[in-house]
Amino acid sequence: MTAPDYLVISEHPVLRRFWYVAGFAHDVTDTPVARTVLGTRLVLWRPGPQAPVSVAHDICAHRDAPLSRGWIRDCHLVCPYHGWEWDGAGRTKRIPQFPDAPHPTKSALTMVRSQEMYGLVWVCLDDSPLVGIPPLPEFDDPQWRVIPEYQWHFSCTAMHLLENNFDPGHVAFVHRNTFGNPDRPELTDTVVRRERYGLSTAGVVPVESRPGQVGATVRTTVSKLYVPFLGHIHITYPDGLRHLMVKAITPVDDEHCALSQIVLRTDAEQDRPAADIVEFDVKVEDEDRELLELLPARFPLAPHLNAHARADRNSLALRRLWSDLVTGRWTPDW
Repeated sequence: MTAPDYLVISEHPVLRRFWYVAGFAHDVTDTPVARTVLGTRLVLWRPGPQAPVSVAHDICAHRDAPLSRGWIRDCHLVCPYHGWEWDGAGRTKRIPQFPDAPHPTKSALTMVRSQEMYGLVWVCLDDSPLVGIPPLPEFDDPQWRVIPEYQWHFSCTAMHLLENNFDPGHVAFVHRNTFGNPDRPELTDTVVRRERYGLSTAGVVPVESRPGQVGATVRTTVSKLYVPFLGHIHITYPDGLRHLMVKAITPVDDEHCALSQIVLRTDAEQDRPAADIVEFDVKVEDEDRELLELLPARFPLAPHLNAHARADRNSLALRRLWSDLVTGRWTPDW
């Protein structure tokens, strides 16, 4: 199969066979929540206070109403249009107009595979996922503290955002008002390796600050990409502090994506308050968004469509990886 010049998510069914983050688990309480993943509208709800999150297509089989505009009653999801009710498995439990009549055979919800892990709700739109949810051993390691951040929305492709997060060359310029310095743009060469889960990269980036602190330092960064769009960016500072950003990028559709981010660190709250870290990262994501949303809507996959320099090793490796994935020349394993 010939690799396409541009990567358009909706054209490649293999991308539906991965797990994506639909949102933070703590955001799904007693009210249905709407999300879109790979162009598919979903409703997330929790049938009871201690129940796991349920996920279904956000459409009622009766008259196509969005179920995310409904509510929870007696552990049932209630349609806002005619009040039909379903349990957490999507089975029809009540039709109020004729409560004693048999339920139509097509009235059940179309459910979607879902799991809660690392404080996030994960979904897979295919019944046969290629791989599991990427591992995060640091989440349960007492040496690390966990700082859940936000879900940010971007008007750009998941590929643009993921490439940006693996691109050391933009830091000095895009982030010049937070931790970059255009007068210190020089980089060391990155080391890039194809792994069974995707890619690993390693390099050193000079920066002007880190969350809650001002002062020039360097980031020694070892990053992992779990295909297609999930990054573990592991930063070590000269004083030994380790800072891990888990960037779960979810394709909303061909031109939009969402970033759900968790930060893990080896210091304590009294060393650097979580609020300082979140405030810093909000500014950083805003800087990325302002630039990324100005780029052309389509993501150029073929190398000949752009100029490339020595600092683009990570980007070129990403494009080769995605090309091999969508053409079936490579399959991940973890």
